[in-house]
Amino acid sequence: MKSRLIWIVVVVGALAGFYYATIRPMLQPTAPRGLGRHVNSEFRPADIPMPPLPEPKFETPVIPLPSPIFVAAPRDTRKPLAPPTVPIQDGATIDFSIGAPSVRSIGDDKTALDKALKEMAEATKDIEFPPSVPEKK
Repeated sequence: MKSRLIWIVVVVGALAGFYYATIRPMLQPTAPRGLGRHVNSEFRPADIPMPPLPEPKFETPVIPLPSPIFVAAPRDTRKPLAPPTVPIQDGATIDFSIGAPSVRSIGDDKTALDKALKEMAEATKDIEFPPSVPEKK
């Protein structure tokens, strides 16, 4: 039991010593070194008043309106690209799938075109469009 009391006294003494050695001096202001306080106040330079500052000027810029006459933009002087010319050939297919025209002439195309032509003729043989009567006003 005595050893516990001794250790408590040692710890409390260490904390008190730490406080008085490090923390307490930081809380108290220090005296000026060297010359005394009255000497420092005697040799302090006089307060100089602040110079007058110029008044700020706020000016809104004036933006002129655009002239009512509009100048036309220069025209493009480059020559426009001519549409691609593809010679017409009977029994040939023009393929645009790659972006440029290419002419193909395969026998399967000819038979497919003939078959499609017959189917269209068969589907439209009974269709008639009667003439429309104009409305009277």
